[in-house]
Amino acid sequence: MTSSYNLRIAFVAVLFGLSSSHPVNGDEEHAGTSAPCTSGPLGMQNGALPDRSITASSYYFGYYPRYARLNVGNYGWRPRYTSNQWIQVDLGQPTAVTGVTMQGRYIATSYYVRAFSVQYSLTAESGDWRSLSSANDEPITFLVYSGRPTNVTFPLVPIARFIRILPTQSYGSCYYLRFEVLGCQVPEDGSIKLVDGDDRHSGRVEIYHHGEGVSWGAVCADSWDINDANVVCRQLDLGAAIQASTASDFGSGDLPIVMNKVACEGTESRLADCPFVCTKYQQCNDSTIAGVVCQPKLNTIRLVGGSNNTSGRVEIYRNDTWGTICDDKWDIDDASVVCRELGFEDAKEAKSGAYFGQGRGPVHMDGVACAGSEDALGDCPSRCWEESTCGHSQDAGVICLGDEDTIGDIDTQ
Repeated sequence: MTSSYNLRIAFVAVLFGLSSSHPVNGDEEHAGTSAPCTSGPLGMQNGALPDRSITASSYYFGYYPRYARLNVGNYGWRPRYTSNQWIQVDLGQPTAVTGVTMQGRYIATSYYVRAFSVQYSLTAESGDWRSLSSANDEPITFLVYSGRPTNVTFPLVPIARFIRILPTQSYGSCYYLRFEVLGCQVPEDGSIKLVDGDDRHSGRVEIYHHGEGVSWGAVCADSWDINDANVVCRQLDLGAAIQASTASDFGSGDLPIVMNKVACEGTESRLADCPFVCTKYQQCNDSTIAGVVCQPKLNTIRLVGGSNNTSGRVEIYRNDTWGTICDDKWDIDDASVVCRELGFEDAKEAKSGAYFGQGRGPVHMDGVACAGSEDALGDCPSRCWEESTCGHSQDAGVICLGDEDTIGDIDTQ
């Protein structure tokens, strides 16, 4: 249950002079001022973070660290001692941590953490722990005004696998703590994506790096060639590169340049494994941001001509070209396979008679006979050895159940 008590949190530095009142240092290593993804609960309350991931410096009798889950039980974790204590969560992978929700025991007026500081680490090794600190490197202390669920937003967003809460003051002779960690799992260092292309097979290349700024960056097209493009396509699990764009065909964007003069051999698994100029600040003409066009893989499907991502004419990639599906025997089982392959929940309707307009090119499949349990349309039986006599007036389509922003190979043009 979400509480309405999102009470005011302040730095003790500002209100009580218990720590520095200087501005927070935004250049702290492994921390930025904003999250590179959408923040939310990370799994204390719903159990996504297992009990073994929650440890503490001590606990009092039966008040184990695993009881420190927001809105679970009546008490929470209670340490054996009242000073120099901590509770730690292993988030499982590098995560942008934006804050915590703090809660005391079921009687919210006493026995809760009144003030605390935060430490974070990527490894949990003794020399790797860092404090959320102010500009003069003093740990920031946060103040909580109630034992009810209280949201605490961090002024810095650390990238960490391990997060520690260190209570420094309690309301009452002891304290009980239940909490949730807020944030989002960041992309793996060196992850790439294609932006502003016609479909998921083309676009401007952007790469994620855990360095300063903790964000996505662009690639300069100086020396950019087909070998570099092939590595990008391979990393994205697409077909071979058709084009290495060197003239900002997909726009220049507004991201910093993080790679320049990339020199891939073409056999690397990731773009980050390729040599490039290693200077902190990259110079690049806005008109020369790198992009690629990749071939789709065999039997890749897409929806074309629909009003949004959930509907359209079904097209499949074969023999180096996109083609349509004949609506002969096309039914809800076939549509279900298409929708689930594209990441939607299921099919709402199977459409026939070129409901979403007539396509162009070959008719690749005729007499499709899916059972409905297949993982992909290419796994379904069809008339393989007979040339289709269908025209594009019989192009098959689907309407899928699900959100319009569900990831799939979608083309609504």
